[in-house]
Amino acid sequence: MDNQDKKLIRFFEILPGAVSWSTLFVLLAFAIFLPKVLAVFMIFYIIFWFIRVLFMSVRLVLGYIYHTREMAVDWFGALEKLAPKDSWKKIYHIVLVPTYKEGLDILQTTIKSIEKTDYPNNKIIVILATEERDKENARKYAEILKKDYVGKFLKFIITEHPDNLPNEIKGKGPNITYAMKQIMPIIDQMKVPYKDFIVTNMDADHILDRKYLSCLAYKYMTTPDPMHKTFQPLPMFFNNLWDVPMPMRLIGMSSSFWQMIVSSRVSRLRNFSSHAQSLDALVATNFWAMDTIVEDGHQFWRSYFVFHGNHQVVPIFVPIYQDAILGSTMFLTIKEQYLQKKRWSWGVSDIPYVFYHSLKDKEIHWFDRLANSLILFESHWSWSTGSLILALFSWIPIAVNPQFGNTVLAYNFRHIYSDIVLVAYIGMITTLTISTLLVWPRRKNRKTNWRIIFDWILTPIMLPITNIVFSSIPAFDSQTRLMFGIKPKVFRVTIKVRKNEAAV
Repeated sequence: MDNQDKKLIRFFEILPGAVSWSTLFVLLAFAIFLPKVLAVFMIFYIIFWFIRVLFMSVRLVLGYIYHTREMAVDWFGALEKLAPKDSWKKIYHIVLVPTYKEGLDILQTTIKSIEKTDYPNNKIIVILATEERDKENARKYAEILKKDYVGKFLKFIITEHPDNLPNEIKGKGPNITYAMKQIMPIIDQMKVPYKDFIVTNMDADHILDRKYLSCLAYKYMTTPDPMHKTFQPLPMFFNNLWDVPMPMRLIGMSSSFWQMIVSSRVSRLRNFSSHAQSLDALVATNFWAMDTIVEDGHQFWRSYFVFHGNHQVVPIFVPIYQDAILGSTMFLTIKEQYLQKKRWSWGVSDIPYVFYHSLKDKEIHWFDRLANSLILFESHWSWSTGSLILALFSWIPIAVNPQFGNTVLAYNFRHIYSDIVLVAYIGMITTLTISTLLVWPRRKNRKTNWRIIFDWILTPIMLPITNIVFSSIPAFDSQTRLMFGIKPKVFRVTIKVRKNEAAV
């Protein structure tokens, strides 16, 4: 890469943060000097978000319907009915469980969930990918788990990723890439084509739904050209749902619902957290990136450009259950939630990668490159600015310019804004209804019935606050760091606590 290319990438790194900050400064200037212009802009902006909320509500309902349908299917039975008979038996699953400083109880629960799936265990290879920098705990836990699970799967393999390898960050991507390269000789000895292995990359605290592997195998076998597909299960932050404070429960549910929304719109669906690809696709992309802390979403773009645009994500509405944030104290819970959101929002670092390769890869149709680039950019711009614009710039013009508050436009603006926001609560009611339908069967006792009622009461108050504190601000944080070239070199594992056994 020459100096010109490096300058181009650096420009694309500066762009997201510069545009987001400029947006707020320009709106603030309008509030002071051109409040009427800002009021007109805000009316159109609120209408835009109102329409977006309605579409998202429809997508959420669709996602919920798809989820309930897929959960009702006997996927293993469907596999057995596929022609030719017993063709499913050629499919092997590799399940990657990377771990760094995870507790033994969490690892045991995760691996137990793999064992309990309805897919035959003699067709499953489990890889526990440990880190040398946590060797004291990792080796001790590995010996315990080896005694428990060797012989219960086709293979139970433990790898240890060496510390301080060159050209690597300290993170998940290098660990799982190292683990896969370590087991490739074992795979080659099996004399099974790479296309008959499906690799699921998950986190140490994830719990597979019993039907997940069978559903994945069925969709893999019935999807045309599966090598050029990523298979995305539905993440549900339900493991410790009733242990976490209400704001974290709200954030966990919102994250689950957002994935349900985008899963119903395949053109917008990208890798998130746990995902699966065929082994031949992973070999073609040299597995996962080793220079970014966001290996999940980035893997979509790596595949997209390696295959010159011939890559899509297939939704799976059977979930992989995850932990909502819970620290040992309320302060630590808030801190860990913020840091997790900041890590997720570091996906903004994909913008320079996508923009640069979109300019270079002329084999992809220009409109496809342009559309994907703009959609990615707009999503991160909205992520950082949307909640702040809606929360701040409905009242700032009147606060900084009291004379404007006495105008007819200001009077009408307040009423228009209030009416639109009131109607937009349709989306919140939809979300709360589906939330209740999903979490009600998982309530542990009658006390949780009251929690559900309180959630309905408190959500309209808490949602704007959590959107700003745990969405907009972390996104601004990441975009600003990228703008100034402050890049994280260590994947920070989110500290989570489970008070009880995971409730799935």
